[in-house]
Amino acid sequence: MDLNEYFEPVALDEPEDSFRFSDAMFGRNISIHTPNGAIDEISNYQIAILGVPEDRNSGNTGTSAAPDRIRSKLYELFRINEKLRIIDLGNLKKSSRVNDTYFGLRDVMMELLNNQVTVIVLGGSQDITHGIFMAYEQVKEAVNVVIIDSRFDISEGPLQSISWISHMLKGRKLLGCTILGHQQYLVNKKDQEELERRNCEIIRLGSLRSNMSSAEPFLRDANLISLDIAAVKQSDAPGTRRPSPNGMLAEEVCQLARYAGMSDQASCFGLFEVNPEYDSNDQTVHLTAQAVWYFIEGFSQRKHEIPSQMSADFKVFLVNHQDMEHALTFYKSLVTGRWWMEIPVMKTGKPVMVACSDGEYQQACNHDIPEMWWKAFQKVN
Repeated sequence: MDLNEYFEPVALDEPEDSFRFSDAMFGRNISIHTPNGAIDEISNYQIAILGVPEDRNSGNTGTSAAPDRIRSKLYELFRINEKLRIIDLGNLKKSSRVNDTYFGLRDVMMELLNNQVTVIVLGGSQDITHGIFMAYEQVKEAVNVVIIDSRFDISEGPLQSISWISHMLKGRKLLGCTILGHQQYLVNKKDQEELERRNCEIIRLGSLRSNMSSAEPFLRDANLISLDIAAVKQSDAPGTRRPSPNGMLAEEVCQLARYAGMSDQASCFGLFEVNPEYDSNDQTVHLTAQAVWYFIEGFSQRKHEIPSQMSADFKVFLVNHQDMEHALTFYKSLVTGRWWMEIPVMKTGKPVMVACSDGEYQQACNHDIPEMWWKAFQKVN
């Protein structure tokens, strides 16, 4: 597959204050697809950045201008780790039909995922996630998705940025879906009940902000993370059509981005709904660029851990419970301090590992089966 046929080269105007640029800046430490520099062998890279200037299925018209504005601010930040191999592929070529954009993105994502390249997608509107998810359905046996948003995009009708989740939930490969940071007054209670009926994990803004680290296990198990910038409060991110005076703080969304980058499983991080037309002093594109930076910073610190009773890097805890035939099994990494729990699969007899926190272990020790354990058990059985 020749990726050059799918992408427009990066062509950014030189910033007025380019004298401030140094050799340590991000934009000078990555490979960039330019008119004079074609995309080379993609397997040479660990991370690929790509823009999707698409907003035709969204009421947030103007987000198509976001990818170049975000990358211009990203290039001005300092590099994370000089050993990381990163390429900016440019922007996906605009097609005559929106569906062609989804399928073109699907094909590109399949190529990148099959080459073990982690992808950062700069939107565009959030319905673009649909094209990404289609790629996962082709290359993965099961997909875990985390959505960071202030609303539930599950409206009925054709695929749009306000309905894309309802289309994704029909996916045959979807194993788990978690929505972080919704604001209760912005969502329909019936929609929440429908998502919970489909075994979606939902963590509202107040619960998330009281303990940001509670999101880490969900992000650790995620393959695909999709962020709507409207999840951030308006004063920190005004550049979107449907902002809210409440929401996550800028530093909190960067913390989530870092957790996502540290995940062994995460292979795509998409950032959507940034609209430069509504932005103030490029505040939102600055924040989005910094969220990308934090994702990459997290990626640079990944520890590939596989819980095992045979590994000296893990301590195993067995907790007996009067209502269970077998003990609940927990694993703690002696390297990172992270926790997992073992979930039995009745059909195969082979358990699966699910990320958790020490809170679930403490619940089990108090003779209370953790809710996270029950939900995971229901998903795999």
